[in-house]
Amino acid sequence: MISLPPFNSDKPFLRGNLHGHSTHSDGLRTPEEAVQTYYELGYDFICLSDHLWHDTRYAATTVLDARHLNREGFITIPSAELHCNGKAYDSDGLWHIVANGLPLDFPVAAENETAPEMIQRALDAGAYVTLAHPEWYSMTMSEADSVSHAHGVEVYNHSCVVGSNRGSGIAIADYLLQEGHRITFTATDDSHFEKPDWAGGWVMVSADLDEADIVDALKKGNHFSSSGADITDIAIDGDILHVACSPASHVILSGSGHLAISNHGHNITRTSFDLSSFHSDWFRITVIANEGAKAWSNTYWKNDIAQMAR
Repeated sequence: MISLPPFNSDKPFLRGNLHGHSTHSDGLRTPEEAVQTYYELGYDFICLSDHLWHDTRYAATTVLDARHLNREGFITIPSAELHCNGKAYDSDGLWHIVANGLPLDFPVAAENETAPEMIQRALDAGAYVTLAHPEWYSMTMSEADSVSHAHGVEVYNHSCVVGSNRGSGIAIADYLLQEGHRITFTATDDSHFEKPDWAGGWVMVSADLDEADIVDALKKGNHFSSSGADITDIAIDGDILHVACSPASHVILSGSGHLAISNHGHNITRTSFDLSSFHSDWFRITVIANEGAKAWSNTYWKNDIAQMAR
């Protein structure tokens, strides 16, 4: 039996929030207060991804460096929520793109810069780049196509869930997967602290507690995402996929088209799926806990698994 990434790594799992704000932009807590909040909650790292845009009413024109707030067992990673013009169905006509691991001199988008161009610039700068809250501002399929070179999609945004019930990104993520794009998933808080919008969505990254290693692990998909449930192993033995998780009522295997297999019960901690008749080039796992919290694996591609098994 072979454990699949990230469960085949000998590195620890680190809990982190990739999307959050402080008084550097429109958050209500100072960077010091935001860091203290997550430190006391037991997180290992956070990304203060303050808005990077020209309008200083709610955004900053510089990437925040909060690394002086690092402490034993806890780090911050320079990040930003990037904006540029051209997004339909947004009140300000702006795109929202999260970039983790940005250089501090990363410049604000030019007035005529497009979202694909801005994303490519962030990729070239070495950042892990994701599409923020697609449901919140009704990302269209044609828009998703234009930015499909991003690393991933926020499949859960806690602030959008509690603020507008528009916090899912699964539809856009699945569409990009159907089109053959190997995108990863994230769950985030998008915390601003004006409502209870923190500690609701996070990633568990298999990495050393080091900025470069965490960003690299995110790019490689060595993480899973959670709104409260936990995945402890995903392993393959021939055609049988084994999943271990925190107590769950539903564990779901999803693939291309509308293919899915779901196993149901009460306090499920181990379950399995037969892939021999699951005719999809890829699959992903969703765990739904008894109280409704979820965990999402990244997507596995069968040809990658076949290479691992050799």
